[in-house]
Amino acid sequence: MPAAWKSVWLAIYLPRLNTDRLIRSGLAAEGCALAVYAKDTGAFLLTGVDARASALGLRLAMSLADARAIHPKLAVVEADPDEDARTLDNIAAWCERFTPIVVVDPPHGLFLDITGCAHLFGGEQALRDQIVTRLYAQGFGARAAIAPTPGAAWALARYGGEPSPPQGGGEWLKAALAPLPIESLRLEEAAGSLLKRVGLKTIGQIIDKPRAPLAARAGEHAMRRLDQALGLAPEALTPRRPPPPVFALRRFLEPLFSIHTILIAAEHLCEDIVQKLEIRGAGARRAALHLFGVDGRDRVIEIGVSRPERSVKSLLRLFREKLNLAAEGLDAEFGIEAARLDVVQLESVREGSRLLVNVEQATAGPEQINAIVDVLSARLGPGRVLRPKLVEAHNPESAAGWRSALKDKKIETKHKPPRDGVMRRPLTLFARPQAIEALAAVPDGPPIRFRWRRVLREVARAEGPERISGDWMGDELTRDYYRVEDKNGRRYWLYREGLYGEGDAPPRWFVHGLFA
Repeated sequence: MPAAWKSVWLAIYLPRLNTDRLIRSGLAAEGCALAVYAKDTGAFLLTGVDARASALGLRLAMSLADARAIHPKLAVVEADPDEDARTLDNIAAWCERFTPIVVVDPPHGLFLDITGCAHLFGGEQALRDQIVTRLYAQGFGARAAIAPTPGAAWALARYGGEPSPPQGGGEWLKAALAPLPIESLRLEEAAGSLLKRVGLKTIGQIIDKPRAPLAARAGEHAMRRLDQALGLAPEALTPRRPPPPVFALRRFLEPLFSIHTILIAAEHLCEDIVQKLEIRGAGARRAALHLFGVDGRDRVIEIGVSRPERSVKSLLRLFREKLNLAAEGLDAEFGIEAARLDVVQLESVREGSRLLVNVEQATAGPEQINAIVDVLSARLGPGRVLRPKLVEAHNPESAAGWRSALKDKKIETKHKPPRDGVMRRPLTLFARPQAIEALAAVPDGPPIRFRWRRVLREVARAEGPERISGDWMGDELTRDYYRVEDKNGRRYWLYREGLYGEGDAPPRWFVHGLFA
């Protein structure tokens, strides 16, 4: 790669994707020329031909009737764009073993951002040759080209060769694109036809021409495509998957078959990741280990931690737990040929204050607790290790809940303890308040006795009420809460639902919790 290139793109062109798919899946007749057709503007036209059909003179956009007249024994299959798109996406998934940034360019192409990845495969040219060779072995004919811009790589893959790059990247790019036809700029059909009518048939004829007259004739879109190919204007591409902020990739000379060797590879990947995280001053919250099999499948092992982590030992411990659980499901019969570790979620690491003296902790500290949470979450799943959370709700039974322990290492504490030390809320709160029969001296006063679970209880002391207004949108009634103590010293949290005179039905009483 020339030093002037800031990014390196590899474009893959699959000119016979639809026919290759049919031949590869066994849906085409053996030994016969094959063509794919679709209905367009009331006529059946060819949308794909294999090598044998091309040798017979058949070409794209030819009518099906003319094709059969030329070759009566032609095997034809109706086009299936959905299956073609699914096949292209599967090839894109397979290409993720070379780089995490893969862009699908339907209907016959892919873009791969190989910046910083090609050295693992012997260089850009070696990587390109390997991809083309392995696609051919899988039954897909492909052409590929490398350039500093997606537009230039697209043009070279479809319409030209790729000369040896000299020292200057910009001049090489102009020289490589100059002999290519106008169509290689991915122009709109009307703009391409207009330029050809005025005698401009190659890119070299417009590279150094004044832009204003060309833009007036062919439109701003055509000039923008030219600038994108030359790297003078940016081009926004959407990867198949969001690119990870930090990743590390390893390719193996021999396939890996055992969990032990996979763990060794994971350790090296963790070391690479930690170095990059330290430069960023961040830690990993979620990470995914992609294991690329020789069979073309991608196995993904995901982990999550409760706090930003950039310790090789801690990350490797979680991957070991996951791999030991998934050992039978990996199905790596043909071996793992490459692995990539993606840090899916980053978070800045804030160094905590250090103590001036060493203090022995009688109980587990935050570090130990977080380590236990991480291991249990990796072993049992993030949805089974939970922390309490507070919810903004009027009703006490709806004011608390649970969430995954990996989302936040802190327990929410929005209410300070009372200064007098008297607990206003019981330690035992029933999920559903239990109905009771209560008798009060005055309609809005505390109860003097109540029956709960068939036992009559005499109230010795009572404190309240604490009024909690219901949610008016949910038609909830007002509640008056009382802290009461019976003659045996047992303390309860009771409430009356509704007020006297507000409705046809009288208020009801409930016991909601028990004090210690």
